This record gives sequence, structure tokens and C-alpha cells, in this order.
Amino acid sequence: MDNISMKALDKFFKESSLFSEDRLREKNKLPVLDDEKKEIKKNSICCKRCNNNKYIELRRLQIRRCDEEATIVYYCSNLLKFKMQKKNFKSSEQLVKSINSSNKSSTSRMDYYNRILSSSCSTDMIFQRMISTINFKEVVPLPKNNSMFRFVIKCFNNTNNVILGPLKISSGITLTDLPSLSIPMSHYHLNKNNFVQDNFIHRISENETEPMKKFIERLRFIDSRMQMLISDYIRHIDESSPIYYMLKKNNVKFNQNWIFTGIINKGNNNTEYINIRYFKDSFKGKKKIGTNVYCGDDYLDEMADLLSRDTFCYINGNIYPLIKVNYIIINERIVNNIPMVNFTCKAYFVDINFIPNSIHCSTKRL
Repeated sequence: MDNISMKALDKFFKESSLFSEDRLREKNKLPVLDDEKKEIKKNSICCKRCNNNKYIELRRLQIRRCDEEATIVYYCSNLLKFKMQKKNFKSSEQLVKSINSSNKSSTSRMDYYNRILSSSCSTDMIFQRMISTINFKEVVPLPKNNSMFRFVIKCFNNTNNVILGPLKISSGITLTDLPSLSIPMSHYHLNKNNFVQDNFIHRISENETEPMKKFIERLRFIDSRMQMLISDYIRHIDESSPIYYMLKKNNVKFNQNWIFTGIINKGNNNTEYINIRYFKDSFKGKKKIGTNVYCGDDYLDEMADLLSRDTFCYINGNIYPLIKVNYIIINERIVNNIPMVNFTCKAYFVDINFIPNSIHCSTKRL
């Protein structure tokens, strides 16, 4: 399907029985239009896009899906490259070009960041208090997949989220601090099977700054706390738990037949990666995705638009990794021919905040 030509694709839409009703409906519209225009000379018909009344042609816009109505419009021949997008719609290539040429920042979003960090990890003592109060609020099925479940995570008696971000020693952060507190992260929007990915990754190296080393150390504490809570939950599980029969079927014990996928994971050659996600589905009607995308304090609407799509793009840039840990996803897996239950700790960006002049995007597969 990857190598099918546009001509062959058009032929499919024109000849396939799937679209017979649409073609019939379109055919019936043609004489209706002609009847409406029979008293009007061709040169007096105006172009739908530019109101030009010369060189007018009747054009039929190609049906691409069976749930789309056929559209018949008049427009002038100098607009033969007219596209079926809204006036403000941009292709993925146009979005990439715009993002690469305009990743700037002028003001600060630091007050908000300092406020939420101050109650979770501004000092070692506050961070240890947060870690010690992390627990599972409930275990519930996934909204779109009842065969999978998730632990909903709470801390501080459910009054706060689990929040973590890099900080300078014994102080808050300012806009000028962000470059030294950021990490290079990459995002491949589609995997090899063309499934949409919702994660950005950072490869841990030996060259991290001191604030980043501390941030990574704290991520490991969070992962360890989650593993301990999972083991305790399995040890004390009873039939009232929604995942009781899943664990029983896979012979899961507190110390066997389950695996943990943390915020930090190992890849090939024991290389470690930080894995941070964004919410692709928007919670608000006006936003493209469920996670805000900023460059400093400037909202990157075009980047959010790009991340909301189902087409391939590659994004790389330095990001301030301010995260919140919301869920642990629970699902069944086969590992080395052994049925197991997998627990995946998911950390999400509070914001995806890029450092100015660090963003690189492309729609070409590397």
C-alpha cells in the first residue's frame, strides 16, 4: 500500500462499489447545478475562492471517504491547485517549516513551575515526604480497553500529584536557568507499524549536569517506590480486586511472573532511557492535544497540531522535563513464551517546554 500511486488510488475511489451511493448522489447533483445556472452566462459565474469571473470551470472535488459528501464548485483555472482544506489548515510539512523557523521565547512560565515544584521536590526533605506518601488510590479498567487496567496514583493524602523536575541547588528556577536544566529529547510520531507514539525519550549519558544527575536519581526513587507498592499489592490481593483473576490466571506472585517498566528503561547494550509521555487526546475543546506545548511562555500551537495528527514526523529538541506521574498501566504479556503481567509506570509532561532555538522537526523518516 505504501507504493500505490495517486492515479491508482483515485481509480479505486472512482470504481469501488463502496462509494457507489456517493457517486450516484454526486451524479444527481450535476443537473441540479446546471438547472440553477441555466439563465446565467458562463462568464458571469464567479470563482468560489477569488470571485474572478473569467476562465471559470466546473470542478468536482474527489471523494476520499464514504462518510464525506461530494462537493461541486465553480472556480477559475488559475486555482487548479486548490486544496480541500480549510483556509487556515496547514499540511504537516508546512507546520514543520513554521516550527523550525520560529521557535523563540519572550516571557516566562516559571512562576507556575516554581509553585508546583515547591510542594513536591524543592528540597530533599519535601521530596522524601512525597515519596513516602505515594500510594494507589484505586485500580480501574482503561476507558477504551476493559481488558487492561491502571493503578491511579496519589500522594500527600491525595491532595497533590507526584510532581518532579530538575532544580538548581536550594533555589527555584528562572527562564535563564532552563537551558542548563533541560535535556535533549526525541520523538518519532509513528513506529514501524505506523502506530502513533505518545512518548519523548532521552538517552542517559555520563555527561549529565549535577541538577540532571539529581533529577535522574529521584526518578529511580520513584520507580523503586512503585515496584515496592506493586509487590505489596500482589502480596495482599483478594478477590475484590479488579485484577485478581488476571493475576491468578498468570500465576503471579509478589516475586514472580510480573515485570515492571519504569520511567527509566534499559535498551540495547544496557543503555538507559528516560521515557516521558504526553496526552494526545485533548481535554479542552480549544486545544489540539491534552498536554500544553510551550517555548518558555509562548504556546506552540503548530507543534501541538503536529503532535495531534496521525502522520509521521520526527521531533528533536531540548526540553525542560517537568513531569507528573499519574498511572501504572496493567496488561498481560508473553515474555520468552511465559505468560506474565506487565506494570508500566507512566510519567507525563506537565508541559512540553522547549528551549528556544533547539527544535528540529522533519516529516522524513530517518
